[in-house]
Amino acid sequence: RVPDVLIDDRGRLLAVRTATGGLAVSSTRAGAFDRGVWLRRMGEAEAETRWPRHGTTADGRLNCDPLGCVYRVNGRLVALARRPEALTDDCRRAHVVISPDPVRRACPSAGVVIDRFDLWRWGAHGLWIDEDDVHIETANGRRGNRPWVVRPTPRQQRGGT
Repeated sequence: RVPDVLIDDRGRLLAVRTATGGLAVSSTRAGAFDRGVWLRRMGEAEAETRWPRHGTTADGRLNCDPLGCVYRVNGRLVALARRPEALTDDCRRAHVVISPDPVRRACPSAGVVIDRFDLWRWGAHGLWIDEDDVHIETANGRRGNRPWVVRPTPRQQRGGT
């Protein structure tokens, strides 16, 4: 099954699955390589749609404003923050919060929070969202525990200051 949400390893390119099964991408400039891989794996030549700066996509699943977007799928609300100011509202009502910036606050409504540090540690993410569960696969998680897989460690564990 195709993931409902895709996030590149820096949080600059995101994609969501449309009601017809295609991809809507957040940018046509950022992450050209990742976008191309995602589209090829779905058997598409190009994205079905680009995210609106303001407003809602034709299928009604994605609604955006200057601070970010909200994606609705399978009865779940996924907040896709563009700016840190969006996190206050997102953390109050979304089931999943995704931010390219660090999330340094509690998110009581969110069972899943993916922020800058998660992307740094685990790489690109794919999310499959069901009514009662969110399944996540990451690039580094799929690679396994091998010598060539970079596993960043927090500064205090590296012996740094």
